[in-house]
Amino acid sequence: MTREDVYRQAIALIESSHSILVTTHTRPDGDACGCVAAISEVLRSLGKKVQPLLLSPLPQWYAFVFTERVPVLGKDIRPEDVTRGTFADVDLVMIADTGSYSQLTGLENYLRQSGKPALVIDHHITSDKLGQVEITDETAGAAGLVFYDFLKYARWPITQMAAQALFVAIATDTGWFQLSNTDSRVYCSCAELVDLGVKPTELYRKLYQDFSHARFKLMVRMLNTLELHLDGRYASQHILLKDFAETGAAFEDTENLIN
Repeated sequence: MTREDVYRQAIALIESSHSILVTTHTRPDGDACGCVAAISEVLRSLGKKVQPLLLSPLPQWYAFVFTERVPVLGKDIRPEDVTRGTFADVDLVMIADTGSYSQLTGLENYLRQSGKPALVIDHHITSDKLGQVEITDETAGAAGLVFYDFLKYARWPITQMAAQALFVAIATDTGWFQLSNTDSRVYCSCAELVDLGVKPTELYRKLYQDFSHARFKLMVRMLNTLELHLDGRYASQHILLKDFAETGAAFEDTENLIN
C-alpha cells in the first residue's frame, strides 16, 4: 500500500467521523503535546467535535500550545468514564506519537474492547498495530513532521495556533535542531511553519528560558552530583526523591535535564 493510499484512508476515516478523541503516550513530551494540540485545532476547523485527553499531567511549559485545559485520565477523568458521559459518542480515536499499548496506560483496555476505530500518527519503529489506519514514517524526526505532511496532502487549513504547535513538536523532538535526526526535511518544514506565522525566538524563550524556580533548583541539585569516571570518558549524575520534596519540583520537571 502506498503512502497516498494510507493518506486517503485516513482522510476518509476522519471525514466520516463526528466526535473524535485525541490522545498520546504517557508522560507527554513536546512532540506529543504539539501533535495533540495541532490535531485538535485542525479537526475543530473541520467542524468536528474534538475531545483531547492526556494520560499523564501536562508539563506546564507546554500548556501554551493548547487553547483550552486538557483533562488528564486518572485525575480529571476516571478510566471507566471514557466509555460514557461526554466520551460516549466518540466514533474515532486519534493517537499521536505512539503505536504501543504499553505507552497508553489507562486507555489500553478501552482501545482493545470498545470497537472504536483508531488512527495512529507516529514516527517510531515499535508498533502494536492498534490502529485501523496508521500513518507512520520512521525517517521523520518527529511525529509532528508526519502529521504536517499529512495535513499538506489533505489540504486542510493550518491556523497559526496549529502551526505553532507543530513547530514545537518538531523543534523539541530534534533538540531544537541539534540532534542527528535534524535533516533538510525538518528545516524546510519549519521554514514553512514560520511563513504561517510561527515566531521561533518567542517559542524558544517559553520552552527553554522560562524555568520555574523549583525546576531551576532541581537542575542545580542534579548538576551538583556530577562525577567523571574512566579518565573523563564517563559522567554520572542523579536526582533523589528528597530533592523533589526539598525543591518543590514535580516529576515532569526532569524533562530535558539529562540533555
